[in-house]
Amino acid sequence: MQVQMIAANPMPDIRGASVAANTIKVTDLPGPIAILRTVIQAEGFRGLWLGHTGTLIRESGGGAAWFGIKEVVSDILLSRRQAPPNSAEVAPIPISSSFSPPSQIAKPEMELKPWESALSGACAGVGYTFLLFPADCVKSTIQTEEELRPRGVSAPKSTFLGTFRDIYRSKGMPGLYAGAGITGFRSAISSGLMFLIYDALEKHLG
Repeated sequence: MQVQMIAANPMPDIRGASVAANTIKVTDLPGPIAILRTVIQAEGFRGLWLGHTGTLIRESGGGAAWFGIKEVVSDILLSRRQAPPNSAEVAPIPISSSFSPPSQIAKPEMELKPWESALSGACAGVGYTFLLFPADCVKSTIQTEEELRPRGVSAPKSTFLGTFRDIYRSKGMPGLYAGAGITGFRSAISSGLMFLIYDALEKHLG
């Protein structure tokens, strides 16, 4: 199996001939060890933590938002079933010797239904994505700018705040949320499935 790569601007090879296409074997692609070695040689060990600030903000704040939104939506869905019925429709409870105290009255089942678990998880995924997406956007920009920069152009190392300002100045808030729609859609599906499976396992395994 081979991957054909068509050069946008044909460049002369070592014999002076014009090369319109380069053939790269899949087996020639670098593996994780080779990439690790290349990063350390080019950037030092600092390169292994490139974009870590954005990742830290996304995972810490996003994790809190993820679980927090899930719990809030779950409580809202459960409260709909806890709503007291209309007093006009409640029949009086006869007082007799067989009357059970409130502590012995069977309480309604207060577990999330499967669709409620999926819905609350989907809301958590969407909230997580849109609340912290700018941090992820800045992180991705920092990690890829070296490959996008023209060869021979040197620039100081980017910082999280500096990259954030550059994106905001050039493209505004839409630039910080570029790609958020499809990411939120993916997160809604994956988070909905994850919490659906988690709540089902918790119910059956305890």
